[in-house]
Amino acid sequence: MKFLLTLLLLSVQLFALELILNSGKENNTEYAILHIMDAEPFACQTLTLEKDKKHYICQIKRPITKRIESKKMKYAQLDFYEKEGVFYIMIEPKVGSQLIPIEDRLYNSSEILAKPPTPLYTHWTLLLQEKELFEKETVHNGLDFPVEFPKYQRPYIGALDLNGAPISYARSKDIGLYLEIKKAYNDGYYESVIKDVQRVLGLYPNSIFRSELELFQMRSMDKLLSARGDESPELVFNENDIASMAKRWSKEFTSDENLPEVLYLMGKSYLKMGSKSDANYVIDILVDEHPHSLFTKRAILLFADNLFLKKEKDKALKLYLDVLYSAQDLDIASEAAIRLSDHQMDAGKMQEAKEYLFKVLNANAAFLLKDKEASYKLARRLYEHKLYDLAASVSDVLLDEGAKKLENRELLLKESGDWHAKANEVEKAHKRYQEYLDEYKNTGDYVQEVTESLDALFFELKENNETTLANYYDKLIEKYTDNEIGQRALLEKANLLFKQKAYANVLALEDALEKIPDRFPLKGAELIYEAAKAQSLDYLNKKQCQESVRLIERYKLQFSDAQYDESLFECFMAVSRFDRAEEISHAHLNDSTLASRYKWAQKEVHALYKMGKYQEVVDFKEDLKTLSFSLREKIGLETIRTLFFALVKLKNNDGAISLAESIKILYPDEANNLDIYDAIVSIASETKNDLLLVTYAQTIRDIQKKFNISALSPRIEFSYIEALKRLGREKEALVLAESLMSLALKNDDKIRLFYHAGELSLKLKESEKAKGYFKECVENNESSSWKKICEENLKLF
Repeated sequence: MKFLLTLLLLSVQLFALELILNSGKENNTEYAILHIMDAEPFACQTLTLEKDKKHYICQIKRPITKRIESKKMKYAQLDFYEKEGVFYIMIEPKVGSQLIPIEDRLYNSSEILAKPPTPLYTHWTLLLQEKELFEKETVHNGLDFPVEFPKYQRPYIGALDLNGAPISYARSKDIGLYLEIKKAYNDGYYESVIKDVQRVLGLYPNSIFRSELELFQMRSMDKLLSARGDESPELVFNENDIASMAKRWSKEFTSDENLPEVLYLMGKSYLKMGSKSDANYVIDILVDEHPHSLFTKRAILLFADNLFLKKEKDKALKLYLDVLYSAQDLDIASEAAIRLSDHQMDAGKMQEAKEYLFKVLNANAAFLLKDKEASYKLARRLYEHKLYDLAASVSDVLLDEGAKKLENRELLLKESGDWHAKANEVEKAHKRYQEYLDEYKNTGDYVQEVTESLDALFFELKENNETTLANYYDKLIEKYTDNEIGQRALLEKANLLFKQKAYANVLALEDALEKIPDRFPLKGAELIYEAAKAQSLDYLNKKQCQESVRLIERYKLQFSDAQYDESLFECFMAVSRFDRAEEISHAHLNDSTLASRYKWAQKEVHALYKMGKYQEVVDFKEDLKTLSFSLREKIGLETIRTLFFALVKLKNNDGAISLAESIKILYPDEANNLDIYDAIVSIASETKNDLLLVTYAQTIRDIQKKFNISALSPRIEFSYIEALKRLGREKEALVLAESLMSLALKNDDKIRLFYHAGELSLKLKESEKAKGYFKECVENNESSSWKKICEENLKLF
């Protein structure tokens, strides 16, 4: 009786763990044997916990992902657990027990030892018995030394006939013919094999090699039929011949170890003939009677291919997956994975296709070398579906592990570089291109293409030396004048210059950059714009407003960062771009903070004034007063001055006079306010308001005296004198006139001054003084209307 506990299969890695319990009865004593088997050697040991009570533990040094429940049986209890990547099997016997390893077969080793050299085995057994089945034999310790059998590693008695008797080589003439046919098959002479098998079996119909000879014949027929193309000559046999021969062979040699292969060939022929029911029958036999044979898996793959062609895709994919996760042969599992990947690509499921192919590349890349032409076609399909990294990986397998004399090695080297480049695997692409040039520089068909690709790849290499980069860019620009490589080199050079903050040099390339098409990651127009912007900001920071604004206007630069607004405003004002300045200030009038709004409102007033929008300037007056009051901060003098002159421009004399009074109070000692007071003097003169004129003329004189300046003299004093004369304040006027005589005046002003002094002296009845002033007036060599009046007055004396 056999009881299968569990079977674990790990994907395409093909590691398997088996536990089998056989039970029986001997001399009325029941017993059981537990077999523990794995693909890799592992250790089992006995643990004696208390007297006559044993436990056993086995360690498989890899994880088992599928959880296994504990098993309670008549003779023992089994527990399973995993810890730190190691799988443990704990066995607790309920009856007497003994742990016995199954050692390797003697004929597998030339060295025989009495004691095992290692505690690791692929097969352990545990004998479970209610009472001792056999008497214990006393074993004496002795010498343990190796015995060498160098000549006869495996016991061998030669070939046997059907009755089990040794065959005499001398009498068996078909042996040599059999060996020749076997060699011809291995060398690929399939047509010769078919003819020779027919000849040998005609000569020796009862040959003991008949099963193998006919198998070679069926294999050769299958090879030729599979390789036959549409334009190939007709063969003298077909799939029906293989099916008939395989059918007869399978009935005659029912216990032959090659039976699964023959059934596979039979099923394959039925499928190719379109006999689905016969194919199903054969595959059922394979699945039921030979479930683990690789030919069973191959037959399932062929059946799945047939389903796929008949649009039964879901069933086909299910069978592919079944083979992938159940096959114990890596090549079969790889075939299934490649088929799955191929069909997922056609379905547009690229991620799934990648996952299946990664299984092959990671676990069994050498499989791709078994059919290099098919693997190359697979790589091309991957490239066409834009799976560049996988296409490149397949090409690497063919190039690195394949023969140096690969039929299409030159093209594959070039394409491998292309695919790596497409996958952004720059170093690998560079290696492939360089390898191509090393091998085919003088004879290759793709030297120019590879050279250009290698040059283009330079843009992707991680080169940090800016001098090297600049030199290589110049070299490419010169080499590829009207080529995409040259265009990209120019873009990269401009980008490098930009990173080096050589903005003027970037702008010097403007004409060349503008001619480059807009299909590269770097855009010529963007580089020019950014360089102009950076250069403009550099000028801005240095307060070189003319140059900064020139770039702004030429390249229509926009600055979204508010940190530059104040500098831009000042520069626009400095170069009389008042509308651009006003755009900036106006945008800040609704800033979130009062302080910011207050600051920008004052700047807005200046811009509006320069634009001649005087009424809008005056309209800001109340807003400024409100903000000033809220912030407890007086309005800036420049802003008040602007408001004042806006009022003057609007002929709002009352407003201007009122604001001037405020200025006198707020900023009493500012020499800059002289022009304000001068404007009031002009208003007073125009409106005949001599009292106002006298007041502000005196204010001007006081400020000039304080700061020891005479910017408005003697013009303001002459107005002052005339106003005093009109007010009948001659004495004050004369004192004022005499105070000017010590100044270095122009001749014309001197003549006028002496005239006023003489006239005022006459009115004050000081004739001699008056005569002296008129005389001074006349003696001046300058010609003047005032001088003529002085001459007339002198005649009175």
